[in-house]
Amino acid sequence: MRVLLVDDHELFRAGLALLIKELFPDAELLHASTLSQGVDLAMTEHPDIVFLDLELPDGHGCDALAQLKDARPSLPVVVISADESVETVGRCLELRAMGYVPKSSSPEALHAAIVAVLSGGVFLPAASIAGLRRTIDTHEAQPRESGKAQPNGSVEPWDAPGLGLTPREYETLAWLVRGLPSKAIASKMGLEDITVRKYISHLLAHFNLRRRTELIVLLADKGITLGTVSVTDPSRERGSSSAERQRTR
Repeated sequence: MRVLLVDDHELFRAGLALLIKELFPDAELLHASTLSQGVDLAMTEHPDIVFLDLELPDGHGCDALAQLKDARPSLPVVVISADESVETVGRCLELRAMGYVPKSSSPEALHAAIVAVLSGGVFLPAASIAGLRRTIDTHEAQPRESGKAQPNGSVEPWDAPGLGLTPREYETLAWLVRGLPSKAIASKMGLEDITVRKYISHLLAHFNLRRRTELIVLLADKGITLGTVSVTDPSRERGSSSAERQRTR
């Protein structure tokens, strides 16, 4: 497992690295103190997961997350920040982060975040889930999966029947959770963008939700994991992102 740490505070980065090595002795750690260094390492060193601070010398706030996800759309990014506001957590989910770990968190939370994200799930602290549910008014929404919620701490992936989904809907959900926009998902699945958008609409209706952010909060709350998916070669992702930006200008 390769873990990329992007934080401009060397002491914090060193402490985080020691903690990760204690939790995962075989982990290989990559360090970046700026956003540009982080993007370069994300493109060349093929990390499995990134921990990203939002306040960097060359990337302020959520802009740093947006730039990193633009460079590597399918790369799992977990924000690690001193900002614990519900607004910031929600914004990071909208920008397709797969997790959010406050810097005040315990080592157990860090461990849970890595395990959840690498298993195709989402990690959010309990306080953030409660706050987001109040903010986006999903407290009455109940998933219609046919299976029962798994015990806390379980990382056994769900399957399509267990969630009441078709195989194509399940695959769409797996890519959606990983942070890909609909056009990129369509490319991965060999489908038209409009078809993927229909799948996403079906998913939201299936879980009785309105937006992707609500779906991510639900998955984090229920501890639902979807397993791993193949990752596009970083150079191809960069080309796809550039092409898409050209088309939308």
